[in-house]
Amino acid sequence: MPDDLPSIPREAYQRIIDQLVDRTPGVTAKRIIAGDSLADADPDTGAAFTEFAASLSQSQREVLAQLCIAQRHGAIHDTLAALSWWIDCGGVSLRYNDSDMPVDISGMGLHGDYVGRGQGWDWPDVD
Repeated sequence: MPDDLPSIPREAYQRIIDQLVDRTPGVTAKRIIAGDSLADADPDTGAAFTEFAASLSQSQREVLAQLCIAQRHGAIHDTLAALSWWIDCGGVSLRYNDSDMPVDISGMGLHGDYVGRGQGWDWPDVD
């Protein structure tokens, strides 16, 4: 998480989206590729996940990690899409320092901003 907080709502929103993009591949995928334990991820199933991942070859673990990354992207996308709907249709807003955050900077919803940033789209300059 950032040490310095942004001063304006637009910067806060951009940092939130960028953090979501930057937090991939995620701990689970990294541990799968490295062959590390997954036991602390979920006490009920972590040992079984670790045993399963250990039974795979390195290339198979890399494929499994890619599946985890795809699922992570999908979960973030779907969460942001739901928030976009609530903002557009349900009267919900995101606020920072008592001001509404500008969201949907791409014109494609919060999830569009997330996907765009993940694909290298640059935030537009503020007029």
